[in-house]
Amino acid sequence: MKKGIKLMSLGILMFSLLLMVNCDSSDENQTVEAEVDIEEAQLSSFPLFGINPVGVEITQPVIVDNKEETPGRIVITVPYTINSLDDMSTSITSEELNLSKFNVTPGNDAQLSFEGGKEHRFTITRATGDKAPLLNYVVSVVKEAAPVPEVLEITDIKFEKSKNRDLPNDIVITRRVETGFNRERIYLLFPVGTDFSSLVPTITYEGTRLYYTQDSSDVLEDLNVEFPTVDTSFDFKYPKRFFLALKNNDEDKIVTAEIILDVVKPVKMETTSITTPDGVHGTSRSAFSGVTKWINQGNQSLTATAQRIPSYENISPVIDPPYNVITAGLQVPAFGLKPGESADVNVFVENRFPELTYKTTAVFYTRINDDYNSEDLFEPTKLDITSRIISN
Repeated sequence: MKKGIKLMSLGILMFSLLLMVNCDSSDENQTVEAEVDIEEAQLSSFPLFGINPVGVEITQPVIVDNKEETPGRIVITVPYTINSLDDMSTSITSEELNLSKFNVTPGNDAQLSFEGGKEHRFTITRATGDKAPLLNYVVSVVKEAAPVPEVLEITDIKFEKSKNRDLPNDIVITRRVETGFNRERIYLLFPVGTDFSSLVPTITYEGTRLYYTQDSSDVLEDLNVEFPTVDTSFDFKYPKRFFLALKNNDEDKIVTAEIILDVVKPVKMETTSITTPDGVHGTSRSAFSGVTKWINQGNQSLTATAQRIPSYENISPVIDPPYNVITAGLQVPAFGLKPGESADVNVFVENRFPELTYKTTAVFYTRINDDYNSEDLFEPTKLDITSRIISN
């Protein structure tokens, strides 16, 4: 009987001890769970493996009474040079989340696609124990917009009558020609008699900074004098020149232009009609030098065009087959005929034709010296010529 009582007492004691251990364990678990502050589970950043993002925008979850009410949101912007948003993985370390206390799923080994605006939910749980979600983040990855190259263009240049009272009307671009990579010449033609020594240009452009110079020895890429932002008068009179250099914000790209001003009809004849001395039938061709002068009344040094020799109209009598009994040419100085200068006009008569009086109108074409882009830019000049072939 005593032995039975002792066994019963021992059993009761052991049961009591077991109950006390279980209670202590339960209290300890409850204490650990109660100490978890889910704000500690917030992500501080969200790195992607092998990618240096342009930016990471994190909106933390809304937490009320230590419980998530609204999931957080993370938008990662990656460089536009990233080819694909497929097969991306995270690279979350203890820098972004206390991994000794928390875990995030999907993990770093998951390959995810964010193409087409796809989003993925990442969940934060305890690292041990209860795996109930603590916080959630909806994550998306987008590419930054590809940079749009800054447009560099001199869109227009004109001389407005409102700013230049002596002009009869606004003067606009007559011709613009590409002369090289990001280089051009812009031509504007004015009425004969224009005073080029004081003109106010109006220039519009797309770019960051516009520079100018009137010194042809300057390196255009190195210009640092900005074109005025207020109306300013410049001297464009020959031999003055005018150059523009338009640069982007980083000043590593440039377009340049030379602005050339002249008159619509830069050449006039000293006399518009001449009669040569008589030629003698049957002799060789007669050459008459300096029958009149051609005068540069424009604003650039001129020469005869290389592509167009003088043409002839109002020919009388008409020869069959057609032939120009009378021809003419401009005598051009070595470096062109400068504004205000004059030079000889020479006439040639073929004396082998019948003894008659011959008439023609010679049409002369000129261009700016050393500037083949100005071919056919100007109005031509005409000279009426009469010549008689007489008998020997």
